[in-house]
Amino acid sequence: MDYIDFTIRARDWRDGQFKVEVTGSPVDRMREPATVTYEEATLERPLHNLERKRIRLRHLIALGESLAGLLLPPTVRQMLLRSLEAIGPEQGLRLRLVLDDPQIANLPWEYTYLHRAAGEKGRDGFLVLDPRISMVRHEAIPIAAGSTKATRPLKLVVGLSSPTDAIPLNLEAERGFIKEALVDVDGIEAIFVEHLTADKLVAACQGAHIFHFAGHGRFAWAADEAQGSGLVVLEDETGSSHPFPAENLALTLRQAGVRLAVLGACETGRRDGVNVWSGVAPALMRAGIPAAVAMQYEIYDDSSVVFGRRLYEALAAGMSLDEAVAAGRLAAFNLGGQDDVEWGVPVLYMRSADGLVFPGVTADPSLEATRDQLRVTIRQRVEELRGKLLGAEVAGLPAGRIKVIQEITTLDEGGQAIGFRAGQVDSGSTETN
Repeated sequence: MDYIDFTIRARDWRDGQFKVEVTGSPVDRMREPATVTYEEATLERPLHNLERKRIRLRHLIALGESLAGLLLPPTVRQMLLRSLEAIGPEQGLRLRLVLDDPQIANLPWEYTYLHRAAGEKGRDGFLVLDPRISMVRHEAIPIAAGSTKATRPLKLVVGLSSPTDAIPLNLEAERGFIKEALVDVDGIEAIFVEHLTADKLVAACQGAHIFHFAGHGRFAWAADEAQGSGLVVLEDETGSSHPFPAENLALTLRQAGVRLAVLGACETGRRDGVNVWSGVAPALMRAGIPAAVAMQYEIYDDSSVVFGRRLYEALAAGMSLDEAVAAGRLAAFNLGGQDDVEWGVPVLYMRSADGLVFPGVTADPSLEATRDQLRVTIRQRVEELRGKLLGAEVAGLPAGRIKVIQEITTLDEGGQAIGFRAGQVDSGSTETN
């Protein structure tokens, strides 16, 4: 799927207000920015509950609608909907967020909610659960964006760190799914580094294209809890924890030539809301790494594993980072229950023009069937359906596969459930349950 940029810039924070504008889209750009008001008192509690995974679905939807009110004021929202109508059936929309102020960048935009279908509000309204929409954090800095593309042979370094004085992690599962995903992919050398120390990191990453970190991450707050900084936890020579600051990791990966960092560790995507470069992933962007996948909150081990497995399966099949992250989100989504929030924890930071990692694999027609199976699964749960519920609607489906699962407890008179609607279906396939 080819993703077209829909670039939203949020800037000029002052006394709880900031400006939002569309600087590029498939339809046009805004002449004047819109001014929105951030009511901290209203969002403080739901944000607190979200981070601690103590939020019910209806409150998560309400939070998502509040985030949409900030990111998608009326003109931006109209342009977004028109852009979705304008793109072709083989295209998606990349929401490229340019967030100039740390207070704005610190919000969990991946939970933005826009109710576009008839019927009751369900989880399908979260934008990042729509496979046609990719959400990307773009750090605006005065250096070349670089590219994630690589020619084979390609080197992937997987650093494994589980200090003896920290909570044990299922690192064998991460090793297993990476090996399994790449078993039939020619020209990719995966190097697994056990008990990752700073010295091992420097030595192993020389000439690497991708660095994957499997271990703990932490956001260390200052005494006043107003400012902090991100870090990953390596091991020292005795196997104990060795905190490795974000800036150290960023400079190490830049010197090695790494183009994509996948950080499965908790809180590697978060900031403190005060300093622009306080988080691990933002520090990587500042150093010139073209792309990073990170976690903005703590993430459960099983969710991290299924997300990573699907991410690498998609990349190995030649799909873009946009599609791979979307596939990983849906895998985490399908693992969890009604009030699960793990699918929104991963964050994609990307400054490159597109998210292609293995263009040679992307061009391989023999992998198209694999790509089709990885692409779209939509699940909807409705307690009581009074109006219409639509699972998916596209202009056409020349190829690919869409699976829609609708679970309805009570269907009232006049209620109508439509699994899939398309203008034309050629060789593509659909499945509705």
